[in-house]
Amino acid sequence: MGKSLRLPLVLLLITAVTGAILGVVYTITLEPIRLTKERERQEALEMTLPGATEFKTLKIGTDPKGTISEVNVGSSSNELVGYNFTVSSKGYAGNIEMVVGIGKEGEIKGIKILAQTETPGLGAEAAKPKFLDQFKSKTVDKFKVTKIPSEEVSDIQAISGATITSDAVIVGVNDAINFWNNHFKEEGKE
Repeated sequence: MGKSLRLPLVLLLITAVTGAILGVVYTITLEPIRLTKERERQEALEMTLPGATEFKTLKIGTDPKGTISEVNVGSSSNELVGYNFTVSSKGYAGNIEMVVGIGKEGEIKGIKILAQTETPGLGAEAAKPKFLDQFKSKTVDKFKVTKIPSEEVSDIQAISGATITSDAVIVGVNDAINFWNNHFKEEGKE
């Protein structure tokens, strides 16, 4: 065998072995990754809707904006606590996936960022309580971003240097509120 064929065959063999090893590792880690994501999702549901112990996924049909991928009804002892909305909105560096908990009376119970690729130290700060706690216990039809502190209930102070990310979170929360207003608001009045 000539030198001109030996190198490509060696590279082919190395590539094939490496590919097989990666395939095995992928198969082995697939189930633990799925279980971890399911556990994180369950924790997000519980965190964003305190007091709910049971969660049932609802069939929502088609969300016109395409930002809401899942709606769960949260209850405790068969009594409605509220709803969790899994929402995705476009941030600075990519989509921001979050769970928004809305109580049966329309108040924001909590928000948990599930996935984001925002800039560390700037947009990634959106996942921290300092920013997300601004929404808690508020009942509004629409939040808006502000760059300075405000006493308005609907105003959310943007993260300094990360207004695109702040806007993205607010858009996601507003989409959840809008969906709740259009589909579940009357249930909370019973």
